[in-house]
Amino acid sequence: MLDTLLEFIFEYVARAIFFPIGWPIVKLISLGRYPSKGMWFKDTPESNWTMGLGIAAAVIVMMVALHQFRTP
Repeated sequence: MLDTLLEFIFEYVARAIFFPIGWPIVKLISLGRYPSKGMWFKDTPESNWTMGLGIAAAVIVMMVALHQFRTP
């Protein structure tokens, strides 16, 4: 019961953080077609891909900020 509740809460927190980061990336890649309006908190593949690209972009930005790509 508790794990389901925590998963539910973390899902919405993660979506609230990473969906807006992935939104412009998906809009650019799809030439404005995706994500559709009203997809923010829906559990659809379109919304999940947008959130996933937001996570990937945030990880890459953190790696750049921490100088992970610097060559000696």
